[in-house]
Amino acid sequence: MVVQRYNSPTKTQNAHRRARGRTARGISMAVEPRRELEAKLRRWLRTHHGIISFHEALRLGATPSMIKSKVRRGEWERVYRSVYRDTATPPSPYQDLRAAYVATDRRAVVSHGSAAWVWDLLRQPPATPELSVPATTRLARGEPGFTLHRSRDLDVAQAVNRNGLVVTNPLRTIVDLAGSVLPDDLTEAVDSAVARRLVTVAGLEAEIERLARPGRAGTGALRRHLFDRGFIGAPPPSVLEARIRRLIVGLGLELPKIEYTAGEDGQYRLDLAWPAIMLAVEVDGYVWHFSPECKERDETRRNHLQQAGWTVLVYNWRQVIREKDGVGREIIGMHRRLSRLG
Repeated sequence: MVVQRYNSPTKTQNAHRRARGRTARGISMAVEPRRELEAKLRRWLRTHHGIISFHEALRLGATPSMIKSKVRRGEWERVYRSVYRDTATPPSPYQDLRAAYVATDRRAVVSHGSAAWVWDLLRQPPATPELSVPATTRLARGEPGFTLHRSRDLDVAQAVNRNGLVVTNPLRTIVDLAGSVLPDDLTEAVDSAVARRLVTVAGLEAEIERLARPGRAGTGALRRHLFDRGFIGAPPPSVLEARIRRLIVGLGLELPKIEYTAGEDGQYRLDLAWPAIMLAVEVDGYVWHFSPECKERDETRRNHLQQAGWTVLVYNWRQVIREKDGVGREIIGMHRRLSRLG
């Protein structure tokens, strides 16, 4: 019989085994928190447009050496001082805006053209991100890459969060925009904001009054724009209809029927009409016909009238008051043409 001897481990062997166990457990414990930290950082970057600041990373658990390693490996790149971009996140205007916001130590708000773009009031963002801070805010030396407006009347508490950014509210945005964009861009922004009910005409007037002061950009331009478009200062429909009637009398034409009913069931009211030649003249007060529902209803109504054989000439308040000679020539020309055809 073969006897197999078992030699018990020495003290030294036991010590080595214990050390290996501690080392394995230490590696496991170190790897697991690192994975959790990386997951935290990825979640943050996913919800913050791929931008993180040095202090934000530290709060999540990263260390300065870890941040430096990520930059060195090309995982992150420095955008501004202590502001980093995740290179795996596609660049976007939102990313540029958040980077600029973080670079101001989160004391600025997105404003002007950038805010208008965030509110979907402009089709394209400005070439350079625009932000505003109260005039009394002290910031460290600025960096190139964004425009920082200093404002005496900015109330940061009235800013709102939209798409992960702190942005001036729509009323303030439109006033600021009025002082810095071309008229066509302002028209697009105002039309979109009113149609989508982001603002009201009364709200815009109140914001103008609140912010107006000598030298304040935007308030005067917006007030003139609203007046020219008929949002403010436009006469009510009854006054416009009286103006167009006086204009027609001065043209020497036969007097039209007033508030003439048309349609198979008499469902349509025409401001002025010559039924014999099926010519109608309509006057629109811009404010009364601006909402999407009103515009859709007006277009449907006029399409039905045209299908029934009517020719409908439509004028707004500005044309009736400021361009009456051109309106008169157009009415006479159409009246004569349809009379010859008849």
